[in-house]
Amino acid sequence: MCTYKRQHLRQTLDSIALLVIPQGVSIEVLVVDNDELQSAKAIIDAVRRDFPYPLNYYSEPVKNIAAARNKLLEAANGDWIASIDDDEVADPLWLAALTATADHYSADVVFGHVIADFPDNTPAWIKEGNYFSRKTHKTGTEVSSGGSGCTLINRLFLEKHQLKFDLSYGTTGGEDVQLFYRMFRLGAKLVFCKEAIVHESVERNRLTLSYLKKRAVRIGQTYARYRLEQATVQQKFLFAVKNLILLCCISIVSLFSYPLNKQLFLKCYLKALDKYGKVASVLNGKKVELYK
Repeated sequence: MCTYKRQHLRQTLDSIALLVIPQGVSIEVLVVDNDELQSAKAIIDAVRRDFPYPLNYYSEPVKNIAAARNKLLEAANGDWIASIDDDEVADPLWLAALTATADHYSADVVFGHVIADFPDNTPAWIKEGNYFSRKTHKTGTEVSSGGSGCTLINRLFLEKHQLKFDLSYGTTGGEDVQLFYRMFRLGAKLVFCKEAIVHESVERNRLTLSYLKKRAVRIGQTYARYRLEQATVQQKFLFAVKNLILLCCISIVSLFSYPLNKQLFLKCYLKALDKYGKVASVLNGKKVELYK
């Protein structure tokens, strides 16, 4: 594990240690290490001595993000699973906000508010373009899917329907949005909570146009994959035609905006790549891998 990863894992654990725990709630912390060398084990062993809650370590050597998340589901015993990634730092009231929202809205999944934090000397165009921010909603807004890095999940719902993360998404990403969309289709209530805040550190190697382009195509492909899993041939055809038309329209706007507004051009360009990814997924099923 590189110094960057070690530093942020410690910061994640430190933020969990400082959480305000709601009355009547008890927690245990599970860490799943997706490194065959078990590079996080020494960190967990060192932190465990002074950690305020039970802290358990699990290794998942298979290089597959979905397999790592499934290891968490297998190890968890509580009624609820609060999920946070190792590059995120939780606000002290993060868990309290998630649980209060789940209780108030009778939700099965609550998605929190992820705020991107950038390293020093981040290019100005990256910050100005806001490319790493996630869509937010008013607290209580119902949604049909979302990411797992800042999320409260009803484990009993997963157990009842025997749901796990799909291993076929393990190198492309999207295993989380696909699982939550399956929950939604099974009748789960998914809501957003703007007060449940984590800060996510953006890795420096992602602050490039090449990464943003690759991510845009991958997001489009992933969306089409999980949304069309149960679609008919006609529905897939109409989806592809709709997004092909949008691709053409956005590309035209992108070309005209280039000499006038570089930020608008880039936003339109990335949206066009998203539409391209959707169309490509329907036509050839090619996958863009982001994780190795």
